[in-house]
Amino acid sequence: MPLSIKYTDDSLARISEHVLLLKGSTNIGVLAVPERKELYLIDSANDDYTVENIVDFLMTKFSGYSIKAVMNTHSHADHCGGNDWLVRNMGCEIWCPEGEASLMEYPIIEADLIWGGTPVHELRSNFLLAKPCKVDYVLKEKFSISTEKLESPFEPESTETEIQIEPVPLPGHYLKPAGFLITDTDGTKSFFLGDAISGRNVLNKYWIQYLLDESQSKESIRKVAETEADFYIPGHGDMVTEIEGLAELNMLAVLETENLILDALKSGPKTHEEILKEVADRNGIRLGVSQFFLIGSTIRSYLTGLYEEKRVAFKLVNNQMKWELAKKKEEPQKDAPGGSGTEAQLTI
Repeated sequence: MPLSIKYTDDSLARISEHVLLLKGSTNIGVLAVPERKELYLIDSANDDYTVENIVDFLMTKFSGYSIKAVMNTHSHADHCGGNDWLVRNMGCEIWCPEGEASLMEYPIIEADLIWGGTPVHELRSNFLLAKPCKVDYVLKEKFSISTEKLESPFEPESTETEIQIEPVPLPGHYLKPAGFLITDTDGTKSFFLGDAISGRNVLNKYWIQYLLDESQSKESIRKVAETEADFYIPGHGDMVTEIEGLAELNMLAVLETENLILDALKSGPKTHEEILKEVADRNGIRLGVSQFFLIGSTIRSYLTGLYEEKRVAFKLVNNQMKWELAKKKEEPQKDAPGGSGTEAQLTI
């Protein structure tokens, strides 16, 4: 049985009038609406044991409240692994971005995606596979939660009694993740980022971050950096009030991994696994089974991005796919002075 995280008073930080952060290995957003005695969670951690611990802790702080819904940033198990328990035990609803719903209902797709077929049983642990859960609402547009005692929490935006929530598409880390930009009734803006950006302390430990689409990941980092908020909360790592430096560090991690791959190919063509080994060795990573496939999948995504940018190429050699640096195109030769044809015109 996995050990649950013990949450304490220090784990809970108030961001604004109705928004709090429950700090942990996966950060959990908490919207507390005392007028309605309701809680709304942003993500649900990774398994039954952890989310039960979360609920026990929150109920000591918010006695008599119900958990109305979970808003998931994306469908990775460490962000939605507690959904099933919350539905069964708390009767709450599940809300998530468009494109992630089918993956929550059929989580085996994640392991299939990483493996590239039916996965070995080592990839079917709760580290990668959340329990299936039905999604009640797909979040596409900006919406609001009323703090008044009304029948429905969904109300038209624009009054001082509404918490406004904007799902912000942040693809790249996975298929269709979204961050949640929340404007509280007191005007404070908090941006829950999911895994589009990681905290500095997390990058120090895991410099190579899992991603599915490198090009989109870079665009999402730029989007986060350009979005105004008072607080920025990564899915893993410390909350910050200034995002530029953290966004630059996340971009640097991506670009450095690009350069590692390109550097590995300077000595000649290599297979994907040979590139993976060199990148892991140079980062001091000892690959376990899960890391072998997670980082291996990430390296493939980088190779696709570099291939689309025409910086690498591939060829099939003896039934192996070999990657190599793309050959630079030679610039066409200019005509010699005084001539307009392919040969210089000589004047005597």
